[in-house]
Amino acid sequence: MGAVFLLPLGLALGSFFELVLDRLPRGESVLWPPSHCRICSHRLGPGELIPVLSYLAQHGRCAGCDTPIDRGIPLREALSGAALTLPWAVVGCSAPAVALGVGTGALLVGWLAFGVRAVSGRRSSG
Repeated sequence: MGAVFLLPLGLALGSFFELVLDRLPRGESVLWPPSHCRICSHRLGPGELIPVLSYLAQHGRCAGCDTPIDRGIPLREALSGAALTLPWAVVGCSAPAVALGVGTGALLVGWLAFGVRAVSGRRSSG
């Protein structure tokens, strides 16, 4: 039962980490404005904010201007969901604290490594 809760939580955290890594290097707030397309400023509705599924439903394109959305975004969201879910699926209820600790650790280490790489890549190319 824990995996049913942890998968959407991991997907949502992955989506939030994407937003943070997109906005912070440009000095933008992570709270405002609401999620939007950087090309056409189309404000994402509730159905467009569902990690991975909305990407698939929109065929990987912005609903406002049809601009392709980076394929890495749903991949990293899915990996975030897996990072929280897989340890629980392996260990399960026999050691829930261990499963949650391993999953959370994997999620944080993965996003920290990706964030450092992404920010340093932007600085060297910009």
